[in-house]
Amino acid sequence: MWDAVRVPGLTAAAGEILHMVDQVPKRLAVLSYKRRKDFLLAVFAGGTGTGKSTVFNALCGSEISETGVERPKTCGPIGYAHENARVERDFPLESIKPVDMSFQNLAPSACAGSAGQFVLVRHRRPALAHFVLVDTPDLDSLETRNREAVENLALLSDAVVFVTSLEKYADDVPFQFFCELHREGKPYFFLLNKAAGEITPGDVRAAFGAQGVVIPGNRFFVLPFVPGRPSVRLSEDAEFKRFEREFFETFPVGVLPRFLEEDRLRETRRAAKDIRLLIELLDDERKAAGQWLEQLDVFFDAACRRLFQDQEAHFSAESREYLQAEVRKHFSKYDLLGKPRRFVGQILRAPLRLLGLLESRPTDLHEDALQRIRRKMDLASIHSAVTNFNRSVLESLSPRDRNSKLYAGLRAPGMALDDEQIEKLVRDEQEELVSWLEETFQELARGIPKSKEVGIYSTSILWGGLILSLEVAVGGGITLLEVVLDTAIAPFVTKGAVELFAYQELKKIGKELIDRYKQGIISVVGVQRDRYARCLKEHSSSEETLGALKTLAGELERAGR
Repeated sequence: MWDAVRVPGLTAAAGEILHMVDQVPKRLAVLSYKRRKDFLLAVFAGGTGTGKSTVFNALCGSEISETGVERPKTCGPIGYAHENARVERDFPLESIKPVDMSFQNLAPSACAGSAGQFVLVRHRRPALAHFVLVDTPDLDSLETRNREAVENLALLSDAVVFVTSLEKYADDVPFQFFCELHREGKPYFFLLNKAAGEITPGDVRAAFGAQGVVIPGNRFFVLPFVPGRPSVRLSEDAEFKRFEREFFETFPVGVLPRFLEEDRLRETRRAAKDIRLLIELLDDERKAAGQWLEQLDVFFDAACRRLFQDQEAHFSAESREYLQAEVRKHFSKYDLLGKPRRFVGQILRAPLRLLGLLESRPTDLHEDALQRIRRKMDLASIHSAVTNFNRSVLESLSPRDRNSKLYAGLRAPGMALDDEQIEKLVRDEQEELVSWLEETFQELARGIPKSKEVGIYSTSILWGGLILSLEVAVGGGITLLEVVLDTAIAPFVTKGAVELFAYQELKKIGKELIDRYKQGIISVVGVQRDRYARCLKEHSSSEETLGALKTLAGELERAGR
């Protein structure tokens, strides 16, 4: 399901959505893990040089994690766990692999950890049997994987020991980490280590208080700077002993099952809340996508209007006069009053020769008309329409974030029609238009009486009129076809009902031809429009995905009550 959550990037919250799509599945995996475990996992987190590993060792009562002035000292998470604690079973963090190490194997030095591994130093101390204490890399490490390891372990934790110093407490990364920890409501202990100098603990609490983070007195501890063997000397400090007592009294063995259950309920409610927020943000993206499509259609309509204008401009006055003369020339061959019957029969073949349709087989009619029409087609205006449409889309509809999927998709190879594709689409539309014209002609020809070989109702005149109508359209005379027909053909129409019917039928077909031609040329721009619309759809979450998220949120809300 999570792979189906897609974000085009049309709203300001697109980055937050992507972060949630990464974090929420982790939260759900962690929740599943917590439902099976029976120990409390406490994570020590802090910035570089704050003495985090020293405090960790002091609470463990042993030199577990390596300390020193070199930075960084902790290269990967190090856990201190009882030999019966099944930490590795169904471990939910894919980027970290639990690895066991016996306490005896630590000698002669402590452990520095290893990237990508969660080193579990095993012990047999009954007093710590229900705890797994974890030292972590620096929160502000330059290594991305180290920062991610801390964030993931904090998500997995049941409690956090946050260690900072007077030099580090205001640094942005650790500061924001603790503020988020406070907002989540997860149990924590705030340790101000290496306290000395002009800045007082009150200044530190005031700085967090300004961000709405009020640290309770029983969760705030001020530890001194201790040289030499710091973890041993620190364990003898009165303030550290207060922290140690508060820590273990907060999680006594007798109330641990209830605490873990409350933690699971809290995590369940948090997951449900996150998914509801995700649904809301995705719905905002969906609404923005609807507006995006509306604007896409605005650009499409504008491109079509401009295309029609360019087609009309292509149909010059000289072209119009030429086409009218052609129509008159062909239809004047059928002036019955001035020619004997036999001569008329010869003249009947003249328009076929002039049109190149002497052998009136459908294939010949089709190919000849198609070739002539292709020569008249103004491809430049269609290329221009597609180019201008593409420019409007890329300039006005691209997401602001250049890293968004939609931004890249709109510019992906093959998204924009190339010249060859445009010309093929035009040829296909021409083919379809002439095929329709042939079928229409053949349908009309079936009803012509065999005795009526002359006049406007003859097959040659009908076909010639239809082809000339098509040429008028393709030449650019989209709005002038009826004028051409009226001025060129009307003088040769007799008053008979059959002749008038044929003339009206020809005009009706001509109008339909124009409509089909219009749809044909704008369909090329329409193909480009549809490509953009599909691109948006491919990078958007479907209704089915949103429905699945809503179902999951409902299930979690019921489980968290």
